[in-house]
Amino acid sequence: MIGEFAKVATRGDLNADVVIIGGGAAGIAMARSLAEGRQKVIVLEAGELDYSDTCQQFAKGTTSGIPYFALDEARYRMLGGSTFRWGARTAPLKPLDYAERDWVKPSGWPIAPAELAPFYEQVYSLVDIQMPFGFDDDVWDFLATKPEKFDPALFQYNGFQFGKNLLFGSVYRDFLKRADSIEVLLGAQVLNIATDAAGRHVDHLEVGHIGGARAKVRGRHYVLAAGGIENPRLLLLSDRVNPSGLANSSDTVGRYFMEHPTVSGGRILSDRLQHIVDIFSPGLIAGRLVEVALSLTPEEQRAERLLSAYARAAVVVDEGDATQAMRELLNNLRHRRLPYQLSWYQKNKWLTQRLATVMRDPFSIVSNTVRHALGQPKRFRLSSVYLELRTEQEPNPDSRVTLGQSLDAFGQRQAHLHWALTEQDKRTMRVLTQKVDGELRRLGLGHLEMAPWLATDDLEFGPDLVGGHHHIGTTRMSADPAFGVVDANCRTHDIDNLFIAGSSVFPTAGFVNPTATLLALSLRLADHLTQLPD
Repeated sequence: MIGEFAKVATRGDLNADVVIIGGGAAGIAMARSLAEGRQKVIVLEAGELDYSDTCQQFAKGTTSGIPYFALDEARYRMLGGSTFRWGARTAPLKPLDYAERDWVKPSGWPIAPAELAPFYEQVYSLVDIQMPFGFDDDVWDFLATKPEKFDPALFQYNGFQFGKNLLFGSVYRDFLKRADSIEVLLGAQVLNIATDAAGRHVDHLEVGHIGGARAKVRGRHYVLAAGGIENPRLLLLSDRVNPSGLANSSDTVGRYFMEHPTVSGGRILSDRLQHIVDIFSPGLIAGRLVEVALSLTPEEQRAERLLSAYARAAVVVDEGDATQAMRELLNNLRHRRLPYQLSWYQKNKWLTQRLATVMRDPFSIVSNTVRHALGQPKRFRLSSVYLELRTEQEPNPDSRVTLGQSLDAFGQRQAHLHWALTEQDKRTMRVLTQKVDGELRRLGLGHLEMAPWLATDDLEFGPDLVGGHHHIGTTRMSADPAFGVVDANCRTHDIDNLFIAGSSVFPTAGFVNPTATLLALSLRLADHLTQLPD
């Protein structure tokens, strides 16, 4: 069932077998899985069924270091969480991402890729992806086009599929309403994780509603699944037993914040630009959009001692392109709001301009609709084409989430994010760009006009560098309690009945979007919880 916390709080203390903090992708996936095992589950979601400006205020915080998104634009307080603005771009991590690499410290997962393989299969069903291929070079076996022959000693292709099930809060809403063993409580803000006097066992959660309702929620097991910023924030706020917060004996909570730095490596100059674009956007497989990227082979990464990274051609679409204007309109309609950073006047101007662009060239929209139906890539009016780089971020303890000085409406300190990159991050971007340029020249496809910032030795990065709204690593997994927050089963090293779900447990980030892997880990955790003794 789905209910309002403010109403059920009048019942007094609430009890379940498993209490999940957070109703995003991880929380919903776990609740579904646990319900199959007849576990009684309470899901505490701080937001409402849909986007709410009032609830979104609690996602605010402050930032420093590398310029980053405003925190309330990078995560969402609502059922379904950040799947609200998720493209369902799906791929598993690569085998090397799990390995201990002597040039990436700290690295190495305490679990092997094979342990997640069966749970990835469940993830593809969750996001409604057809699975005929393995996300690597074999992607071309299912496409009509043939790949350019980049040197296989240097590069390998990587495929990404886009799922159909985007908004978990909408897609799985009816299931959650009908499930007798699941109680989703909306507007339920966890204010404190209360433990015994030793800080080794969670006794209850103190939960509040902005309207004033309060209640204690108890379970046998607790799962913190509130995202890579809120997970450490809640642990740091729960400081009554230990001033440094819960599960923080290693001083690791909040540290090692990782993103997927994404930036232009320079313009691609060629008389075959459309062909180059088509290499990386080759069409559809089983009705699902596919993108392709180039990454260095594991052997080349080892030889050059580089982080994991990909490169692909990305387009700057001409402002007069009707298909792009229609896509922007549909995306904002799907999210039920116009671009958040615009004023009322700007929003109306934005809407008018895009409607006018659509009306000027409806034929191109029809043409691209037909191409899409035939499994062919769409055609856009190109302004320019650049080399998009997306890299794994080197684990860095100084890149971290802490408690800021600003307070939310409950009087609790908001999160502060300090995003910091390293020389290794920049060197990976530079070497990858140079090697792609060399291959473009060798194949006669053109060459790169390399971005000037790549040539410098300092920690200057391109002005267009952004993250992917991917919040990774802040409660990292480790075999040794001295170097992490959770163990291989995602249980906190310090607390016997507190588990953490989501990409905050990743020891390293890889370059692929994290949601498929965080979902696989969450399903694995749900399976583990069902096997624990009562």
